[in-house]
Amino acid sequence: MNEVFDSEFINVEYRKDDNIVLVVLKGKAVRDDFRTPLMHAADMVAKHSCKVLVADFRTDLEPDESDVKWCQKILAPNLKKNGLQTLAFIDNGNIERLKEGAALFEGKIDTKVCRDLDEVISLTGSAAPDITSGDSPKTVSMTREEALEYMGLEADADIKEIDDRFWQMSKKYRGKDDPESVRMEDEISAVYDIASGRRDRRLAEEKQRASEPMYFGRYKSDWKNIIQYSWRKWLLFAFIAICSVAVIVGIFTSGKSDCSVIVFGHMYFDNTCMREALEAQGIKKPYVGSVDLVVPNDQDIAQEEYSAELFNAQFYTDPDVLISDSRAYLFYFSAFKDLSPLYDRIMEGLSDEAKAGVEPVYMSERDAVKYQNIMNTLNGILDQENIDPEEIPDMPVMIGIEIKDPEIVKKLGVDCWWKERETTLLLGQCTNSTNDDQTVLVITTIINRAFAD
Repeated sequence: MNEVFDSEFINVEYRKDDNIVLVVLKGKAVRDDFRTPLMHAADMVAKHSCKVLVADFRTDLEPDESDVKWCQKILAPNLKKNGLQTLAFIDNGNIERLKEGAALFEGKIDTKVCRDLDEVISLTGSAAPDITSGDSPKTVSMTREEALEYMGLEADADIKEIDDRFWQMSKKYRGKDDPESVRMEDEISAVYDIASGRRDRRLAEEKQRASEPMYFGRYKSDWKNIIQYSWRKWLLFAFIAICSVAVIVGIFTSGKSDCSVIVFGHMYFDNTCMREALEAQGIKKPYVGSVDLVVPNDQDIAQEEYSAELFNAQFYTDPDVLISDSRAYLFYFSAFKDLSPLYDRIMEGLSDEAKAGVEPVYMSERDAVKYQNIMNTLNGILDQENIDPEEIPDMPVMIGIEIKDPEIVKKLGVDCWWKERETTLLLGQCTNSTNDDQTVLVITTIINRAFAD
């Protein structure tokens, strides 16, 4: 019976007929999406006494630097300890990429590059003997007591003694290609499988699995594994889905808003002041939403993943105006429209006090790329994925108008949550906005309210 662990990015399958573990990459995977399936693969190697693991990476694999180190320090030793002898890569034409992958396991596990699965099987010989299939008459009916006696151990030997004896017995045959050495290594491995109790556990698991009900094409135990290794991701997905639906439903059940304002950044926000100011200007149903968005997260503040997705959900409100703190807007250049065509109209609508307390803010695409590269570095993305800023136009664009006095900002219901930083606010037009008159009215209303006595 085959055993499968399937994720969004990687499928891992134990193929009983071939007695191999097959890992198939379905898309770019890093960190937990990369490591969790490969640890399942290592577990399957041990569980089924596999000698061969096949990596089908015809979809390009691009692990980040931390994943590469993890392969060298964690995965390779685990595979070798679990008895793996050969790691075969199926060629996608990218020989250099495969050579890099093979180099990670150099000196630990024999690596091969093959065209397809059939070539892997032909190069590695027939499938390693399955001790339950009758291929190895000497071991197929062997009891644990007989296996321990074969290894020269007492009946009460512990797992450490069994492991040590296995390595002593197999080292004289390991790595040799002559038929007798291969046969003896396979036989010793089969005996070790019995003496360590793995065979009996595997048979019990398979028997239990065969009696399990299936749900949506998977056995009950498969769903337990998926939940065990992926519950955080499912919890995150559920949280985002619920909050996104709440935002959208709130908008539609309360009727179409007359305007929408989204405030984002790492700050406390009470929307009462802004909402009442807009209502006083005749806007009957202003939507003023906020998201605690932490960018860049250089202080290891939790839950920024939730916030990023909630920020995206807020765009269902078709915002006229975006308001950001001085940290966040630097990383969301593309969310702002060029405000320069509306600048004169906004300034004409401001009080003298407001005019004196604000100033325009400019950014270029080159600036935006620089900040995106910073974000990539903080998130552990490899340098080669960064864009060279010098290749990007440096034409400045007015993305908003900024209030820099922290005391004035607080009058709008905003307070900074960053350590040792003061909050300033930038008000700009959302890139999706089509109502320039509405944008001018909202920005002038909010700024005037901030500077009013």
